[in-house]
Amino acid sequence: MRNVMKAALLAASFFSTPAFAQATDDAIVVTATRLPSDAVRLPADVNVIDVEDANARGIASLADALSDAPGLHVVQSGGAGSQASIFSGGASSNHTLVLFDDIRLNDPSSPSSAFDAGQDTLGGLTSIEVVQGPMSAVYGSDAIGGVVNMLPRRGRDGPFNAQLDIGIGSFETISSTVSIDGTLGAFRYAVTAEGYATEGYDLVPERMSTHTGDEDGAESTTITGVFDFDVSNAFSLDLLLRGREARADFDAFPYTMAFDEYRADDTDLEIARNDLALARLGATWRISEALSLRAAGGQLNYERAERDGGVTTASFDGERHFADLTLDWRTGDIGALSNARFLLGIETERENVDIATMFTSIVADQDRTGAFITAQGDLRALTLTAAARVDEFDGFGTQDTWRLGASFALAEFARVYANYGTSFRAPTLNERFDPSYGNAALEAEEADGWEVGADAWLSAFGQDRSLEVGLIYRRTNVDNLITYASSPPYAFINIDEAELESAEARVAISPVSWLTAQLSYVHTNAKNGVTGAPLPRRPEESWTASLIAEHGPLSARLSWRRVGEQLDRLYDGDGLFIAAGNLPSYDLLDASAAWRISYGAQIYLSGRNVTDETYESPGAFAGAPRNFMVGVRLRAESDRAR
Repeated sequence: MRNVMKAALLAASFFSTPAFAQATDDAIVVTATRLPSDAVRLPADVNVIDVEDANARGIASLADALSDAPGLHVVQSGGAGSQASIFSGGASSNHTLVLFDDIRLNDPSSPSSAFDAGQDTLGGLTSIEVVQGPMSAVYGSDAIGGVVNMLPRRGRDGPFNAQLDIGIGSFETISSTVSIDGTLGAFRYAVTAEGYATEGYDLVPERMSTHTGDEDGAESTTITGVFDFDVSNAFSLDLLLRGREARADFDAFPYTMAFDEYRADDTDLEIARNDLALARLGATWRISEALSLRAAGGQLNYERAERDGGVTTASFDGERHFADLTLDWRTGDIGALSNARFLLGIETERENVDIATMFTSIVADQDRTGAFITAQGDLRALTLTAAARVDEFDGFGTQDTWRLGASFALAEFARVYANYGTSFRAPTLNERFDPSYGNAALEAEEADGWEVGADAWLSAFGQDRSLEVGLIYRRTNVDNLITYASSPPYAFINIDEAELESAEARVAISPVSWLTAQLSYVHTNAKNGVTGAPLPRRPEESWTASLIAEHGPLSARLSWRRVGEQLDRLYDGDGLFIAAGNLPSYDLLDASAAWRISYGAQIYLSGRNVTDETYESPGAFAGAPRNFMVGVRLRAESDRAR
């Protein structure tokens, strides 16, 4: 916590003439096709989480931000710093690919390659784009359920812009972000330092005899830098750096964690180290107005260690070296097709892991080479997209995937869209080479899925676009699922199937210019394709609603989220496993308010779970009780950046 305070106090010296910059909506998204596109013309639903808005509501972590996205269910084993798994559209937690500015973040040393969303804070980001459904034709392995792409801050106009966000709250929590950015001639820069520390709360539910009130805290420090330099009008260089150091108390019973059967009651267990280091260097050559070539390469490192009673019980080290070459070709008109654009790419990766636990030791590596093409163009009111990809893995073969989509503007106020695609998840190094349970002959998990949707923006109450409605239906079938066989051969095998479907309805109404009411409902049916049994940790129903008011310098938001019953492991009051069964549904009510004191200063107050709902998700881990945060946000900006 002392390091966090030092960073915050040091940053305060940057602000001589504070200025507050109101965030603006940006309709251009990149994740769905890798091509910058108008969101309303894409044949997919793209959910964009604005980080400025999330921060004003007291949301500091990636897990909490994603929890508010319709269709995503985030299961966190406790409070801040605890493992958080993403279930997208009913897909498994290892079927969502997470990116940082298009860089693959899924941990190669994780047993199932699932991304842990519990470690990242939001300070170094501008937005998060979420696209659900099979996306492997665009990004490769792990994208069966969708893609989450974190987009970092970049240098804005003007030589120097700065900001300081600092908040304090319940559980002795402090969160701070310090950032500077700007443009100095041909050089653009953005540097962000984030700190988070909390004493936490007891992860053991009060209903359990092992609940002692022992606090389970966490802390993290993250630094992100994004630099761009125009060497000439036709050639530029860019550098991205990100480093994170984190630790957390984790009361889980440790000896069955690999099989996802843990509960909270071991007070001596901690994630002693959960560190990430990421670097990428890129170069772009603008050959002509229609053609540009980009080359990039870098490295991702994960280091994670678990400690029990001061003794290290497990360590997970993973590296990924990557390089890619992409050609962006804007062809313009091709016959009746206008605004045609193609992106062609070649990628290479090498993954290495060094895993040591009480039960096993794994040292292994694998290579992957991929090639892809994405295309987009307009036929008047019809926008068409296509993608095709081939990935070759060292040791188990080749995967071909493809995706097609179309969006049709019925009028200026409505559209319909549809897409179909195939996807896959490659077996992990753990699943292939674990000396006790590994199976080098594993094949990739494979999926195909489709999505249809419609959106409308209507005028009402004397205002344009004051009534918005949307409907989405998705269906995905997954084959060759990798499962541990509890009978001979007692190893990982390809055997299971999954059938996933989800339907979403949403509406937003603005009866007056300063007030908006939003409501969304998601129904998910995720079941075993062989037995028909429901899959765990996928609530059948979820509701979200919010009331947002923005009037002059004041803004306020009241949000409600209902998570329906979900299959999970149940434990009794002594922490002993009972059986598989449904966890009760629960309701969470959040409230926040912000006041813009001046153009450069804003204060905010937020409360989460203000009704102090008692719930568990997952089972045997207490959900966060009522908590509050108060904070201040300061801005100092060059005139050109406003």
